[in-house]
Amino acid sequence: MYCVLPIGSYEQHGPYLPPTVDAEVAIYVAERLAERLGARVLAPIYYTCSKEHQDLAPTIYVECETFMSYVKEVLRSAARWCDGVIVVAGHGGIADAGNAVASQLDYELGPKILWLNIWSLAPVRDHAGSDEASIYLAVGGRLVDTPRERICEGDVHMMRYLRTAWMSRSGVVGCIDPAEISAERGSELLETIVDKAYQRANVFLSSIRAVYRA
Repeated sequence: MYCVLPIGSYEQHGPYLPPTVDAEVAIYVAERLAERLGARVLAPIYYTCSKEHQDLAPTIYVECETFMSYVKEVLRSAARWCDGVIVVAGHGGIADAGNAVASQLDYELGPKILWLNIWSLAPVRDHAGSDEASIYLAVGGRLVDTPRERICEGDVHMMRYLRTAWMSRSGVVGCIDPAEISAERGSELLETIVDKAYQRANVFLSSIRAVYRA
């Protein structure tokens, strides 16, 4: 049995989105992916390393070293009875940490763990902006409040180098524009994410089958 593990975060998403967005989107993608793979969805992980958002409420985070140690043990344990584990990570800030953990476990156990950062699978331009809001609507989420004006702050590509509060007062990184938010646009981005996740998972699982047949 293959398993899919959704991982998100509990971090600020500006004035219009709840702090659970990353986890809710990850759960949606994980369920869609598991359905296509015939896999089992594991219980999600919400609290991860989101230190870049530490200055803005209601962010709750752990140190990345703590997260890496914890998720490594979760994945090692899951790999004992899952033939392969696909991690669907809805928080882009853990991509480097997650890939490092997955690689080390694969070197230790053989090919067992694939880490997918969903935000790298589609052209999403923001954090807590129009694209992420649209995706959240498409998974069935509801905005905390309705944006009434365009807000543009910071550069999403700098999030791996700068704390959010150093470049954004609102918590939005990139732009949020009422005219650009729609479940239809979110659905298009989601389909791209799910399709690419499925393609990558299929390649990885095929390699697992080839190794264990050899």
